[in-house]
Amino acid sequence: MGRFTDKVVIVTGSSAGIGKAALIGFAKEGASVVLHGTNSERLAEAEKSLHEAGIPESRILKIKGELTNDAVHDQIINETMTRFGKIDVLVNNAGVFKKPGNSNTAIENFDYVFNVNVRAIFRLVELATPHLEKTKGNIINVSSIVGISKNQEFGPEALVYAMTKSALDRYTQNVNQSLMKKGIRINNINPGPFQSNFGRRGGGDAKNDEVLLSEDFPKVILKSTPAGRFGQPEELVPAFLLLADEKSSFITGALWVLDGGMSTWAPETTDLKL
Repeated sequence: MGRFTDKVVIVTGSSAGIGKAALIGFAKEGASVVLHGTNSERLAEAEKSLHEAGIPESRILKIKGELTNDAVHDQIINETMTRFGKIDVLVNNAGVFKKPGNSNTAIENFDYVFNVNVRAIFRLVELATPHLEKTKGNIINVSSIVGISKNQEFGPEALVYAMTKSALDRYTQNVNQSLMKKGIRINNINPGPFQSNFGRRGGGDAKNDEVLLSEDFPKVILKSTPAGRFGQPEELVPAFLLLADEKSSFITGALWVLDGGMSTWAPETTDLKL
């Protein structure tokens, strides 16, 4: 038996990257899983990966939809209950760096990113809480180290993104007490630089693409990461499994930073030309 046999786990934004790795990790440990995304091709590839890992169709629910739409929030929760009858773990992984397109005003981008990265999580937690209370389940939010430490200077979108992650961190640290009274734990994982589809997901903005896809971007990231490399999504899976495990019942309201040391980096005297 796996650690999550007979458990039901929702992972938003699980068609690629960190979310996909977490979803497969839970499924391999016996969980029935809810696969969510916005891209049909990536959803199909993620579903294929689940089948290749030996997960039967009976333990997979696939949902497509934008988290800017309240009806999709309702669909995720309601269809999970209809299909599996309960919710044990909610992983709020879906997030965006910027609003797609190249003609958005700063405030349009602000509203869109906060809608997905903060409002959608707030509402999904609200909807899932009555069900998680019955199972004494838990919530894991995927935040970022930029919610804790200063972001790299990669344009105005990076500032807004960092603001949403700081808001998510404060939310988790403030709501954990009231949720714990219902037997529900809530924690954050704050990743640093990991290889994923995330940086390219906004798309359509020439200036943004120029920064994120330039040769300088990985050089800057690697220079400011003591580990000297990007992390792989699979390296986060043990953290997800541990936080969601019933054996971690004393862990709530925590921010787990996994960033290769990036948030603690500072120039040392040998790095400076004085």
